[in-house]
Amino acid sequence: MSNTKDNANDIDASSFASILAGVQKMREDTGSIPSQDPTLAEVNHDTQPNASSLNAIQPPAPVPAPPPQTHTNVTNEKYQKATLNESTAKPIPPKRNNNSVKPSTKRTQTSGPSDILVSRSQEGNPLLSTPIMQATPWSFDKSLLSDYYINPKFQIIFLTLKYHKLHPEHIWNRWKKLNQGSSTVHTRGDDALRVLLVVVDVDSHQDLLRKLSDFCIKHDLSLVLAWSYEEAANYIALCKQLDKAPLKGRKIIEGTKGSDYNSSVVKAFTGIKSVNKTDVSNLLANCKSVKEIVLQSCQNDNDDGIGLASIPGLGAKKLENLKKVFSEPFISNKDYDT
Repeated sequence: MSNTKDNANDIDASSFASILAGVQKMREDTGSIPSQDPTLAEVNHDTQPNASSLNAIQPPAPVPAPPPQTHTNVTNEKYQKATLNESTAKPIPPKRNNNSVKPSTKRTQTSGPSDILVSRSQEGNPLLSTPIMQATPWSFDKSLLSDYYINPKFQIIFLTLKYHKLHPEHIWNRWKKLNQGSSTVHTRGDDALRVLLVVVDVDSHQDLLRKLSDFCIKHDLSLVLAWSYEEAANYIALCKQLDKAPLKGRKIIEGTKGSDYNSSVVKAFTGIKSVNKTDVSNLLANCKSVKEIVLQSCQNDNDDGIGLASIPGLGAKKLENLKKVFSEPFISNKDYDT
């Protein structure tokens, strides 16, 4: 009986020692407590506790829970890496308020001063004494590079052929001044209209005008001819009027367009002498097209009720005028036989 009790005590003591050794090892693995001296550990391992000491020892402390595992799902990690990389797309700007004022895309009209600015070099010019210029507001400005300033994109240089014949170098010096001292037109990058207004006051003007025309082509000038000071003044005053009313100027340039094809044909054919709207309507009704009217008018058998002569209202005089208009050269001074 006593042997059995001793064996039970031995088993319990060894079991308790193994438990303590296991707890110690777990603490060393987790780093929770410093490792003990190996000599002391060996002594404790060899020493067998008796039964009385086992009764006095308190129950072992609960085993600390292992640290939480840090294992993560590989699939989620790849997905996170794919979504956390920097985006190559451009950032979307914040929405703008629809009520914000949008910039205007309407083209602004370039307008000049209310008066025509005149250079001091034009003092004593008979053009300024004409009735049209006396009725048009103008003022002198000594800082002008041109002779007459309409607006920043429209400037005029004045010249008479009589003065040009005596001083041919004047126009060259005036152009250099207008071009701010440069002798080449490529240095000017604007789109301003620069006009050379010439008063033709000499009899033999062909050679002079030919040379001036060549000069204007090479130096980006527009040549405008006037046959009197009054005509030149009227041109300058009209330019200022159109500058103040740009829509009116555009309408003058475009003209009045016909509402349909027949209206345009009637307007064109009534420009021929003695031809009226009824005649044009009859021509269209019989010939069906403008091309056929032109071809029929150029034939020589339009008499005695044959051809176009059979149309009511078209007499010999009207047919002669039609044939003359459609048969004469398109360019009057061109030799079509060469």
